[in-house]
Amino acid sequence: MSSYISRLLKAQSASKRLISNLTQRDGKLSSLLRRLGLQRLGEPAAAPGQRPISTTQVQNSALIEDEQLVTGIQKREMLLAKQGCEDPWGFSKVIRRGSGRENDPTVVPSAFDARIVGCLCLDDRLPKWMWIEKDEGPKRCECGHFFVLKNVPP
Repeated sequence: MSSYISRLLKAQSASKRLISNLTQRDGKLSSLLRRLGLQRLGEPAAAPGQRPISTTQVQNSALIEDEQLVTGIQKREMLLAKQGCEDPWGFSKVIRRGSGRENDPTVVPSAFDARIVGCLCLDDRLPKWMWIEKDEGPKRCECGHFFVLKNVPP
Protein backbone atom coordinates (compact mmCIF):
# COMPACT_ATOMS: atom_id res chain seq x y z
CA MET A 1 0.00 0.00 0.00
CA SER A 2 2.83 2.38 0.71
CA SER A 3 3.84 2.02 -2.95
CA TYR A 4 0.50 3.57 -4.01
CA ILE A 5 0.95 6.51 -1.67
CA SER A 6 4.60 6.97 -2.61
CA ARG A 7 3.67 6.93 -6.33
CA LEU A 8 1.01 9.56 -5.65
CA LEU A 9 3.48 11.72 -3.75
CA LYS A 10 6.22 11.39 -6.40
CA ALA A 11 3.94 12.32 -9.29
CA GLN A 12 4.17 16.02 -10.16
CA SER A 13 0.50 16.15 -11.03
CA ALA A 14 -1.79 13.28 -10.26
CA SER A 15 -3.25 11.78 -13.42
CA LYS A 16 -6.87 10.67 -13.64
CA ARG A 17 -5.73 7.11 -14.16
CA LEU A 18 -3.47 7.12 -11.07
CA ILE A 19 -6.21 8.59 -8.90
CA SER A 20 -8.83 6.16 -10.21
CA ASN A 21 -6.49 3.22 -9.55
CA LEU A 22 -5.84 4.42 -6.01
CA THR A 23 -9.45 5.20 -5.15
CA GLN A 24 -11.33 2.27 -6.64
CA ARG A 25 -14.14 0.87 -4.58
CA ASP A 26 -12.01 -2.03 -3.37
CA GLY A 27 -8.67 -0.27 -3.77
CA LYS A 28 -6.11 -0.21 -1.00
CA LEU A 29 -6.38 3.53 -0.37
CA SER A 30 -10.18 3.44 -0.15
CA SER A 31 -10.05 0.51 2.28
CA LEU A 32 -7.55 2.47 4.38
CA LEU A 33 -9.83 5.50 4.33
CA ARG A 34 -12.80 3.33 5.33
CA ARG A 35 -10.82 1.87 8.24
CA LEU A 36 -10.01 5.37 9.41
CA GLY A 37 -13.67 6.32 9.24
CA LEU A 38 -13.27 8.53 6.15
CA GLN A 39 -15.00 8.15 2.81
CA ARG A 40 -14.89 9.50 -0.71
CA LEU A 41 -17.24 12.26 -1.79
CA GLY A 42 -20.69 10.94 -2.62
CA GLU A 43 -20.33 7.76 -0.58
CA PRO A 44 -22.42 7.23 2.51
CA ALA A 45 -20.52 7.60 5.75
CA ALA A 46 -19.12 4.34 7.04
CA ALA A 47 -19.34 3.54 10.72
CA PRO A 48 -15.94 3.89 12.35
CA GLY A 49 -14.41 0.77 13.78
CA GLN A 50 -14.04 0.02 17.44
CA ARG A 51 -11.45 2.10 19.18
CA PRO A 52 -9.44 0.57 21.98
CA ILE A 53 -10.06 2.02 25.43
CA SER A 54 -7.53 1.67 28.21
CA THR A 55 -8.55 1.80 31.84
CA THR A 56 -6.69 1.52 35.10
CA GLN A 57 -7.98 0.08 38.34
CA VAL A 58 -8.25 2.34 41.37
CA GLN A 59 -6.79 0.35 44.21
CA ASN A 60 -8.34 0.37 47.67
CA SER A 61 -9.86 3.82 47.40
CA ALA A 62 -12.85 5.04 49.35
CA LEU A 63 -14.95 8.14 48.90
CA ILE A 64 -14.82 10.74 51.65
CA GLU A 65 -18.02 11.38 53.58
CA ASP A 66 -19.65 14.76 53.01
CA GLU A 67 -19.43 15.68 56.70
CA GLN A 68 -15.63 15.34 56.60
CA LEU A 69 -15.27 17.42 53.46
CA VAL A 70 -17.72 20.29 54.01
CA THR A 71 -16.80 23.42 55.98
CA GLY A 72 -18.35 26.74 56.97
CA ILE A 73 -21.95 27.67 56.26
CA GLN A 74 -22.51 24.62 54.07
CA LYS A 75 -21.55 22.33 56.99
CA ARG A 76 -23.93 24.21 59.26
CA GLU A 77 -26.76 23.81 56.74
CA MET A 78 -26.00 20.08 56.39
CA LEU A 79 -26.04 19.51 60.17
CA LEU A 80 -29.32 21.43 60.52
CA ALA A 81 -30.84 19.37 57.68
CA LYS A 82 -29.85 16.16 59.55
CA GLN A 83 -31.63 17.51 62.64
CA GLY A 84 -34.77 18.03 60.56
CA CYS A 85 -34.58 21.75 59.78
CA GLU A 86 -35.07 21.92 56.00
CA ASP A 87 -35.04 25.74 55.81
CA PRO A 88 -32.38 27.00 58.26
CA TRP A 89 -32.38 30.58 56.94
CA GLY A 90 -36.15 31.02 56.70
CA PHE A 91 -36.27 31.69 52.96
CA SER A 92 -39.42 29.68 52.28
CA LYS A 93 -41.51 31.56 54.84
CA VAL A 94 -42.75 34.91 53.58
CA ILE A 95 -43.30 37.49 56.31
CA ARG A 96 -46.74 39.02 55.91
CA ARG A 97 -47.22 42.67 56.73
CA GLY A 98 -49.00 43.31 59.98
CA SER A 99 -50.91 46.48 60.74
CA GLY A 100 -47.74 48.41 59.95
CA ARG A 101 -48.53 51.39 62.19
CA GLU A 102 -45.77 53.29 63.94
CA ASN A 103 -46.81 51.98 67.36
CA ASP A 104 -47.31 48.41 65.98
CA PRO A 105 -44.69 47.88 63.22
CA THR A 106 -44.17 44.67 61.25
CA VAL A 107 -41.41 42.68 62.99
CA VAL A 108 -38.65 41.34 60.71
CA PRO A 109 -36.36 38.69 62.30
CA SER A 110 -32.62 38.80 61.60
CA ALA A 111 -29.45 37.28 63.03
CA PHE A 112 -27.44 40.28 61.81
CA ASP A 113 -27.38 44.03 62.47
CA ALA A 114 -29.22 44.85 59.23
CA ARG A 115 -31.51 43.21 56.70
CA ILE A 116 -32.91 44.14 53.31
CA VAL A 117 -36.72 44.05 53.10
CA GLY A 118 -39.02 44.23 50.08
CA CYS A 119 -42.47 45.77 50.52
CA LEU A 120 -45.22 45.31 47.92
CA CYS A 121 -46.79 48.74 48.10
CA LEU A 122 -50.30 49.43 46.75
CA ASP A 123 -50.49 46.37 44.49
CA ASP A 124 -47.28 47.22 42.64
CA ARG A 125 -45.74 44.42 40.65
CA LEU A 126 -42.23 45.19 41.90
CA PRO A 127 -41.23 45.42 45.57
CA LYS A 128 -39.76 48.55 47.10
CA TRP A 129 -36.45 47.52 48.67
CA MET A 130 -35.05 49.13 51.84
CA TRP A 131 -32.46 48.40 54.50
CA ILE A 132 -33.62 48.03 58.10
CA GLU A 133 -30.96 48.40 60.79
CA LYS A 134 -31.00 47.14 64.37
CA ASP A 135 -30.63 50.40 66.33
CA GLU A 136 -32.71 52.48 63.94
CA GLY A 137 -36.20 51.94 65.34
CA PRO A 138 -39.26 51.60 63.09
CA LYS A 139 -38.55 52.47 59.46
CA ARG A 140 -41.31 53.75 57.18
CA CYS A 141 -41.84 52.51 53.62
CA GLU A 142 -43.12 54.76 50.81
CA CYS A 143 -46.62 53.31 51.23
CA GLY A 144 -46.76 54.20 54.94
CA HIS A 145 -46.09 50.82 56.56
CA PHE A 146 -43.51 50.60 59.34
CA PHE A 147 -40.95 47.80 59.83
CA VAL A 148 -38.63 47.07 62.75
CA LEU A 149 -35.74 44.59 63.07
CA LYS A 150 -35.85 41.91 65.78
CA ASN A 151 -32.59 40.20 66.74
CA VAL A 152 -32.94 36.41 66.52
CA PRO A 153 -30.05 34.03 67.32
CA PRO A 154 -28.82 32.09 64.28
